[in-house]
Amino acid sequence: MNNTELDLFKEILGADATPERLQENLAAYRSILTEIQKLRQLDLTDIHPAVIFDPTAPYRKEPGK
Repeated sequence: MNNTELDLFKEILGADATPERLQENLAAYRSILTEIQKLRQLDLTDIHPAVIFDPTAPYRKEPGK
């Protein structure tokens, strides 16, 4: 990775780090990115979520409560 690429990462992250430290961080997170890519490939079209968040629930009056 050249200095221009490292400078781009520094700009995106908003943190100043030595090139060696930035290389270490990128290597550490590479395995996490691999796992995220695997998850994105899963076909979950027939899977219903265990929890559905409804932000309006606290504001609805339910009988008896």
